[in-house]
Amino acid sequence: MSISTTKRRNEEVNVGLSDRRKAEITAPKFDLFGETFEFAEIFSATVISSNPTNAQILVKTNDGDEKQISAYGIVVRNSHRIRLYELRKYSNDNSCVVYADALIINSNTGEYKVNLNRKTVIIPAFLTMLFHNASTASIFRVMPVPKWFYILFTLLCLASFIAFCSLLVGFKDGYVWDEHKYMWLTYFLSRIGSFVCIKWIKRRSARFDHEIRNLIDLVKK
Repeated sequence: MSISTTKRRNEEVNVGLSDRRKAEITAPKFDLFGETFEFAEIFSATVISSNPTNAQILVKTNDGDEKQISAYGIVVRNSHRIRLYELRKYSNDNSCVVYADALIINSNTGEYKVNLNRKTVIIPAFLTMLFHNASTASIFRVMPVPKWFYILFTLLCLASFIAFCSLLVGFKDGYVWDEHKYMWLTYFLSRIGSFVCIKWIKRRSARFDHEIRNLIDLVKK
């Protein structure tokens, strides 16, 4: 093998590596709350047949393979192009958590479906029925939440519950303000603290949802 041939092959390898590094650098992603999120395309395919009764579609991938997948609630027709993505979450310790089938996009219509589980944070109290919006928050499970939040929120809810039960016993035995003023103070402060926690997690969730939507807009282009 000549020196010129070896040099040309090395240049081709270097170009390939640089292209991959460039793709990784320019891949749509965002950094938030100390972690990095990105959508990675699993495959793109053409719809061959759709069955609305069971929400399943038969697709043909670019490699020529045929497979049946879920439509995840989006409307597709024959010959439509769909793309399926997984969500990758990178932490500061270089660990990576993958959420499979996190996003499906219909390239022809632009319709998409985010397939990520959500959970509800709720204040367990009678006030929840009166102030539902202020006492509940729905967040993506993938969103990073510090451990101290759940510990603090649980302690506040527990403190308000104990104080409320103590006040009920106090009313039963005969109400005396001086004997229960600290319980009232504990109840109101802990209840206010739990509402503040809900407001904080809702603002954090709104910011995360905004970043997810922006990332989806970049992926759709």
